[in-house]
Formats: sequence, C-alpha cells, structure tokens
Amino acid sequence: MKWFSLTVLCATICLCSSASLAGDVQDERRKPALRVAVDPRVELLSVIFRLAGNPEYNRAAVPGYAEEVEKHFGPYREHEVVKLGRKLRATRGVSFDAVMSMAVHLADARTLGERVPFDPHPADLDRRWRTDEARAFLAAARGFVKETGFAGFIEKHQALYELTEKRVQAVLDEHAHLEWFDAFFGARPGASFTVVPALLNGPNCYGPRCRTADGTEVLYCVLGVWDVDGEGQPAFDRAMLDTVVHEFCHSYCNAVVDAHAEELRPAGEAIFPQVAPAMRRQAYGNWKTMMYESLVRACVVRYKMRHDGALAGWTEVQRNRSRGFAWLGGLSGLLAEYEKQREKYSTLDDFAPRIVAFFNEQAKEYAEKQPAPDADRPRVVSITPANGATDVAPGPAEIKVVFDRPMRDGSWSLVGGGPNFPEVTGKPSYDASGKVWRVAVRLKPDWTYRFWLNSERFNGFQSREGVALESMAVTFRTGKGT
Repeated sequence: MKWFSLTVLCATICLCSSASLAGDVQDERRKPALRVAVDPRVELLSVIFRLAGNPEYNRAAVPGYAEEVEKHFGPYREHEVVKLGRKLRATRGVSFDAVMSMAVHLADARTLGERVPFDPHPADLDRRWRTDEARAFLAAARGFVKETGFAGFIEKHQALYELTEKRVQAVLDEHAHLEWFDAFFGARPGASFTVVPALLNGPNCYGPRCRTADGTEVLYCVLGVWDVDGEGQPAFDRAMLDTVVHEFCHSYCNAVVDAHAEELRPAGEAIFPQVAPAMRRQAYGNWKTMMYESLVRACVVRYKMRHDGALAGWTEVQRNRSRGFAWLGGLSGLLAEYEKQREKYSTLDDFAPRIVAFFNEQAKEYAEKQPAPDADRPRVVSITPANGATDVAPGPAEIKVVFDRPMRDGSWSLVGGGPNFPEVTGKPSYDASGKVWRVAVRLKPDWTYRFWLNSERFNGFQSREGVALESMAVTFRTGKGT
C-alpha cells in the first residue's frame, strides 16, 4: 500500500520518565513464545468470504496474489459454501473478526475438523457462529477445499508466504516487547503468541484466541498486509507494531469486559448512542464492542508510554479521540494508577471495579462535557476526478480535493495500493487557503482507480484544530483514450 502522510505536531506536554509511568514493580523478564506463520486456515476463510462479497476481505494490497486468487477461485463464486457465507453474513452478521475466530478454531485447512468441540460452544469462538450452522458451513467448505484444489494453491505460493513471514519476524525481533503483556496484565503461563500475516485482508486486522482441550491458549494477531514494496511484495515497518500490540491486547481486555459485562452495561448503553455514528463507521456496532476497543486502545497507550515515550502516548490518545474515543486520555490515566499499584492489583481484572466506576462517571457527565463527535469534523466539498466517474481522461492529471475548512498544512493521507492506485508524479500540497489539496498523477486508459482519503490507520487529512476527516473511499474509471 502507498500513502502520503506527514503530520506536523506542535504541543506543550509534560515529559515524564517512562519507567515511572509504567511502574517499577513490573517484571518484564519473561520472553513469551512467539511464532510468525501464514496460516492456510486464515487464507481459506478469507478466500471464501472474499467470494461471498464481504468488503473487508476484498481489500487485498498485494496485487499479484489477489489476481491469482481471483483467477484460481473466481469461478467458484456460486459454490455452496460461498452461498452459505453470504447467508451467514446477512442473517448472523458473520463478518470481520467472526470469520477469523472460526479459522483459528479449525484443526487444519484440509479436514476442517473442530480443534475443540463446538458443542458446548467454545468460550472463544465468536457467538455469531451457531453450532449447527457452523457445522453445515464446514461440511460445504470441505467440498470447496477438494473441488478447488486449495492445497495445491497454498503449495504454489510457499515462497511468497516464507518471504512475508521473514519480513514480519525481522520487525518483531528488532522492535517488539511482548514481555510487556505478562508484566502489564498479569502472568498467563499457558499462553503463546502467534502472528498470522493475512495476505487478503488489506488493512483489516483481528485478535482471536483459542483455548485447547489441555488448557493451553494460543493468542493470535491476524495481521492484514496493507503495504507493498516496489516489486509488489508485502512490506512491513515499525508502524506495524502498534497493530500487533492492539490485536494481542484483545485476548486480555475482551475477557475483562466479558467478566464484568453486567456492571459495564448501564454505562455502555448510555454512552454508545451518543457516539454510535463514529463507532459504526469502524464496524463497532454495539456498546460491548465499544468497551472492548476502549480498553484495548488505552492499554496500547500504556505500551507506547512504556516503550516509545510520553509524546508517543499522547499522540496515540489524540489519534483515538479523532476516532470517537473522547474518554481515552482519562482511561489511560486511570491505567497509570493501576501500573503504580501492582502490589494491590496483581492483574487488570483485579482493577476492573475502578474501570467500571470510570465509565459510570463518563456516562453521567459525557453529554455535558463532550462536544458532538462529528460537530467539528472536516468534510469534502468536492473531489476531482469525481467519485464514481466512468470516463475520466487518461494521461497527466491531478487529484484535487476541496474541503469545507482550512486543513493542517503538510499533513495528508492518500491511502491505497496495488495496480488500482494512481501513479503519483508530483508533490502533494495545499493552496494558500488550506482548503484545496492537489497532487499530480498519471492515469492509464480504460482502468479503474481506487483509494481512500484517510483510513483506520492513517489520518493525515486533519483540520487545523486536529480533527481528522472521516475515511472516504474514492473510485473512478478512465476512458479508452485515443
């Protein structure tokens, strides 16, 4: 994926010692086991739900791989399992993390056996999967595996998978501090960490987990691949680490929210309607998912405070405020108290009553204290070429975006990747008013182009007050030319 993002940040903050912020009582000596592996179960479920039309599985950024998936599996769009996938999405909401939750609960991608019995329903298998429907889906999926020659497709792409694994592992070896998890959340001796690069998932990432019959736990980060190098191969840098930490935090935070769901429910149901538009744009459809994300994101702030410094933590808080989590700074501050009192609170679950009290207070005061989440959000007045245009002139051109207010100079995020991303030929810039942004491009004839203004991860388009533009998908097609 390509993007253009340069954020000019000026702020006066209190720079504190990272050790004091994290709490000296933390013991970070244990290095947990970590495995990086492309997982055929993840690729199989991604293929099926891609064919079923789930948008989140149709954002692949590795162009050659996506094209080969389409060539190999495209003729099977009306296979029984694909039809079942469409039905499950329509009737049960099976999408996003529910798909990956099923993947990690399978024994393998050949037999599609139940890694743990589905009856009774496993605690960590997403509840959108009813046992009878899950088993019917897997029965059809076994036919799909056989009829499509799925195993042969996986074997054919081993070199790509190994390259991807190697590149992810190199970043983690250099930058990751997975020992932080036991130190922050409390020891989890039976747990291991697995990062699964998912080549069809684009910017979408998930944090499922599976507890096996012997009591061991595998905590997953299903890591979408959103960037490629000059040769169209998966590329990763240190920015990937925030996502890895985020997804692994789900395996800890979701359990805390689940254990205290009834105590959190009144506050969650009071707050969610006030922020629902911002939450739903990010596929967070209810108060409980909002609570999962709130606690996870606050924990990521604590990780960044510990390992990247106070400015990085502050920046993370501001980024999440622009996504609708206006309370994140307060929640992070509360977790700083947890870090300093570990002799009293040995695990985050022990601290949960304080978290419940925090959200009760937020529910009481939120409407008075906080502005409407979208009140100050910048909006696009027009874009050239027009979104949805079908006969754009090929050749040298420019993308021009007109906003309804002055934007932060030197900061933008034009996000996309692969062959459908325009070839950029000039330096992006705003005009003197700060309301008009331009970048020179070259367009091929008879071609579909697709990109985003801002995304979940990249939010460079911001007003001068630091409020991010809501992510906007843009697509257009050029004419045949002469």
